[in-house]
Amino acid sequence: MHASRFFSRLNLSITRITFHLLTLWLTSTAVQAQPGSTAPALTPVEIDLSKPNGLALFDDAFYQNQLFLLGESHGVQKPQELDFALLKHLNERVGVRYYIAEVDPSKAYFMNQYLQTGNDSTLMKVFRSWVNSKEQWANRDFYRKIGRIRALNQTLPAERRIRFVGIDRIQDRKLVAEHLTELLAGRRLSPAARPLADTLLNRLQTRQPDSLRAEAATAWLNDLNANPNAYRQFPADRLSELKHVLTNVVYLKTLKREPTIFTNFKTFVETTDLKNEKLYGFWGFYHVLQAPTANRSKPFAALVRESNLPMRDKIASITCLYIDCQMMLASAYLPPMWQTPGKTFSRVDQFNNNGPMMRTEGIEQLMALSRPNTLTLFKMIGTEAGQRPGRISYSPFMPKEQQFNFEENRPMTDYFGYTILVRNSDMTEPLVP
Repeated sequence: MHASRFFSRLNLSITRITFHLLTLWLTSTAVQAQPGSTAPALTPVEIDLSKPNGLALFDDAFYQNQLFLLGESHGVQKPQELDFALLKHLNERVGVRYYIAEVDPSKAYFMNQYLQTGNDSTLMKVFRSWVNSKEQWANRDFYRKIGRIRALNQTLPAERRIRFVGIDRIQDRKLVAEHLTELLAGRRLSPAARPLADTLLNRLQTRQPDSLRAEAATAWLNDLNANPNAYRQFPADRLSELKHVLTNVVYLKTLKREPTIFTNFKTFVETTDLKNEKLYGFWGFYHVLQAPTANRSKPFAALVRESNLPMRDKIASITCLYIDCQMMLASAYLPPMWQTPGKTFSRVDQFNNNGPMMRTEGIEQLMALSRPNTLTLFKMIGTEAGQRPGRISYSPFMPKEQQFNFEENRPMTDYFGYTILVRNSDMTEPLVP
């Protein structure tokens, strides 16, 4: 297949699904200490998720952080297990109860309903848009993991039960309409507010430009703020949630994705008493980077670090990188030679850190410090490797606009402090054949 045709088909996959894979530059040009260096070499620590304390591997400094972020590449199975294990470990060790999720507020609303009721039809609402658009999130490992979180909650006292906080940009317009409808249930709107609500609900459920949806949400917000007496029948928490959802519809027009994620996080922190609360999130790799990049908008973690939020200097970013792993990707977005015949999703091994589409400098040395079929933790802070900038080289077939550049003189630990090498993981299991 001609290269231009190949990447015209692959481009959607890279842009919408595998963007985070392009950032897997994690290691430096050498993982052993250089001659004359006083910094130690990397020390591998193998993770055993089959053991109750399999993640009790971090040093005391790690637990002093307030915001813990695990960065993955979507579509690989092992990070889903790792996410649950780390969430459970942090809940036990430091009392983490808020899961800062890569979902929008409405998806989080229904995920939290599922945690309360165990109703599978409620959880399927969350996955509906991902299944329809063939997203990598439409996998059974993710689905089962939420069930495991519910089961964990049943063993915990109420004050330690885990709750999802959705801060991402709106992902399912129709689900937002369902969320708003539930918030309005049993409440009578004023003659002025009813048409405002109906207009927005219609625009969310039909094919409309986001600019028109934002316009309708703005009009409703203006009425909420100008006529507070008309909404006295709403409990304070429900009214606050209603305003938050409407504000996120407005963000579809006014904010791009990363600023939306940060603004929602900031709103959550500032409207909740979280001065000493420990928070955890599982995100695509790019979002957990704590420093600006050379050619993209600032990542979520970098925006937090530059803010005045109480956890700005207390962020622990852990990144995953991959060797001999398989990834779940929509077959429709792949060239024929990568497709699994007759399957909606295909098993792809083209995006590991040792090629063929990209290669991380120093990956062979990290491989030498680990074993096949393992998860291996490396602390980058205070090491020779962590002091060096990370680099990645790309296949000549990789479009320039899809390549990811980092500030040349920044040490790796400006971006993250820990990394986990994932070896020989299968892909996530699709929800659809």
